[in-house]
Amino acid sequence: MKRLIRWALFGECLRVCRVPGDSGRAPRAPRKATNEGLAALDASHPPRGKIGHAALVCILVGAISGCAGDPESDGNKLRIGMMPKLVGIPFFNACERGANDAAAELGVQLVYDGPTADNPEDQAEIIDTWVAQGFDVIAVAPVDPESISTHLADAKNVGVTVLTWDTDANAERSGRSIFVNHTPNEGIANTLVDMMIDGVGDADGKLRGKFIIVSGSQTASNQNVWMDLMKPRLGEHPECKLLETLYPGEDGAKSLQATSDALFAHADLKGIWAITSVALPAAARAVQNANRADEVYVTGLSMPNSMREYIKNGTIEQFALFNVENLGYLTIQIAKRLSDQGNLPDGTYNFGRVKDVRVSGGQAVLGDPLIFNKENIDDHDF
Repeated sequence: MKRLIRWALFGECLRVCRVPGDSGRAPRAPRKATNEGLAALDASHPPRGKIGHAALVCILVGAISGCAGDPESDGNKLRIGMMPKLVGIPFFNACERGANDAAAELGVQLVYDGPTADNPEDQAEIIDTWVAQGFDVIAVAPVDPESISTHLADAKNVGVTVLTWDTDANAERSGRSIFVNHTPNEGIANTLVDMMIDGVGDADGKLRGKFIIVSGSQTASNQNVWMDLMKPRLGEHPECKLLETLYPGEDGAKSLQATSDALFAHADLKGIWAITSVALPAAARAVQNANRADEVYVTGLSMPNSMREYIKNGTIEQFALFNVENLGYLTIQIAKRLSDQGNLPDGTYNFGRVKDVRVSGGQAVLGDPLIFNKENIDDHDF
């Protein structure tokens, strides 16, 4: 009954009406796993269609007549929709594995789905569909923290528990209950700077020369925060010249091309920070292809399985991240706790296999960054 009421409320909010010839949401192309090393998305995937009024009406009516394309509800189990920025790249595949582990332990129904490209409009469409289908909890890693906030607020207003993970939305506008963060933002920023100093810092500990950053999308709030927090540290190195920041999106092929172009444009480049799980293997490949591994120091954030070959062949000395599977696991654990109890006061908690989770100021933090190198990379498999 709770879900039926929510469907009706959402339908009234949207005031949808049937449009002749509107076929609703276009079917998604099947997920295509990408190269674990490069993680380039298959450009042949067709774009997701915009959800149509008729599709939403069908979803609402489907509660009674069965016309909706609603994933079948598993009895009275709590239904959680968990959305990455996009599907089909190793980082978010690992998050999914951890989320599935938690869902099995807790006995909840999990739908893990997202766009096939980092597109905020596609994320908004999925949220609206999940709300209309009566999901109890929605957890999103936003591509654009501002544009997604209205849709999250609409979900909350009809009784859905809303949280963010990996990347936050606008906390005030979205009304999200909590942000599940992997590491303290300051910790990531400091680790990135420290790894570059370890690699190419002069004897006095100063960085000198030209450097670039390869990020993801311009709206990715987590990467933007890390870069903002890096700047005061880099200000301590007056001869460190930070050139352009590249924004190829979460796309391995585009990241490879953008980094290759930067290497060609800057013959005296000293270092590259590649701060997404897709960008770092692409940057390593670009430097390797250009035979400049001895000239350009590359570090950043990615997963051990994506970076193992570059660590072992000496293209990369070290990089950082966190336990990615545990991020997905923790998100579902917290989603269940919020649904059961309504809030999560500040403190330190254990959630199943993840211990000592710090909750403060609307954030739950998984832990500190992990640094991977030749000595420990084979101890990790994700």
